[in-house]
Amino acid sequence: MNINDTDFDYTAKAVYLMNVSVRESYDSWEDLRSFMVSMAYTYCHKSNSFSTSGFCLTAYDDQSGERVVRASVMSYLAFQYAERTQRIKELAGAL
Repeated sequence: MNINDTDFDYTAKAVYLMNVSVRESYDSWEDLRSFMVSMAYTYCHKSNSFSTSGFCLTAYDDQSGERVVRASVMSYLAFQYAERTQRIKELAGAL
């Protein structure tokens, strides 16, 4: 299985930053990344996607037949984070 290291690193960092419950469950983004990799090996052999905790794993077979897994941030988590950030800015501007 080919885990896209760049995707997994950036996604784990972003999800760790944006998802409060993830920070309560994992001590670091590296711990979250380890969980993501374990989910890839558990679910992405036969399935083409898996998602939980604000991240999504997408799997496909490349031209040589190797299973490739990429990671991304779920749109709902990104939207929630942007919405909270905007609300904080609005509240700060009202002071």
